[in-house]
Amino acid sequence: MPLLGSARYIKTWIHSKHSTEGSGHDECFPLKECLAALEAIGIRTDYDLLLQSNILEQTPAELHAHIYALRMAVMDHLAAPGHTAAALLRTDNDSDSQSPGFDQNKQYIKSGIDELDSLLDGGIRTEQITEICGNEGSGKTRLVIEYAAAHLVSGLDQQLYAASTKVYYLQSSPLPMWKMSQAIRRRLERFPEETRDGHLRSALERLIVVDCGDIDALLTFLYKYADARSSIGSGHQQTARSTDLVIINSIRSLIVDVIRLDKESTVAVHSVKLVLRKITDMQLRAKTAVLVTNGIAPRNEWQNQSKYSNYSFDQLSLTRIHPGLGHPWSLVSHVHVYLQKQATERMHNQHKDDVAPDALDSGHSHRTMAATLKSPCSPALRIAYFNFP
Repeated sequence: MPLLGSARYIKTWIHSKHSTEGSGHDECFPLKECLAALEAIGIRTDYDLLLQSNILEQTPAELHAHIYALRMAVMDHLAAPGHTAAALLRTDNDSDSQSPGFDQNKQYIKSGIDELDSLLDGGIRTEQITEICGNEGSGKTRLVIEYAAAHLVSGLDQQLYAASTKVYYLQSSPLPMWKMSQAIRRRLERFPEETRDGHLRSALERLIVVDCGDIDALLTFLYKYADARSSIGSGHQQTARSTDLVIINSIRSLIVDVIRLDKESTVAVHSVKLVLRKITDMQLRAKTAVLVTNGIAPRNEWQNQSKYSNYSFDQLSLTRIHPGLGHPWSLVSHVHVYLQKQATERMHNQHKDDVAPDALDSGHSHRTMAATLKSPCSPALRIAYFNFP
């Protein structure tokens, strides 16, 4: 997370505060003195300021009014804004651009996996946070690589759009670059052979990999990205037509580290939620989609099994799980998609009615089940089965 006082909203608040009071000079607010006093007691970031309740007892009396005002400004900024039902269900139809991996009429980013795109009613949506959850080895990293490759290649038919289409890959463990390169090359096979190497370089130059070893590194990048994104003017054609894909792989290790250190993850989770919602809610033609990976956890509450009498075996099993990291985190993402690897033989015995016959005989030893655990635009517990390319 940015150091306290460095975020744009703090500077804007100080400027507006003194402009309202009839002074245009930010120096009237003793920001440096407040930050020095707070740093002396271990407060360095915005959520540090919210976590400690006895701040005024440990800071100079002459700064109490200013520190209190600063704390309230941070609290107001981090307060969760509400969303209308219309906003959650809205679609944008203000553009006529078309490309294989990106449908700008409906603001979807496609994976290129037909079964999965159909499950998600077209793909992952801009202005939403989509969470891919599952056990280790379920294919979460492989799936986000497919989305990244599809998005990077999607704009190559239109030069202006391609130049500003970016993927930001925020990693807590190393990205297997050979897999990313392989996925991009596979999607470039529809282009003339002599252009593929150039297109590959272009795609890799628009893939920005960011190391996020802890929650502070993640929040620092996200806040800087949000500030940069909010400064984009809609009058520039190149950026106005661009859509960024921000991938966080994986959020679980970052939040778990916070829990292990101080057992207080609520403020960290809320900070991540706030900045991600800020990024996806920006009313710009230049859109952003966010894709997050996470583990799963069993539900603690009892489920009334009688209301699930018409569910299949897989649907019934889905009622007993939810994304990891607890209830506060479950409110962050708009869409939850669960992944699970399944053996073809088991599928053949239990899901003949759900899977196309040619898929069962395709020779793959495993297929992947994807299910929507949460979606604002369609019923939950919809299931699809697919093979990775």
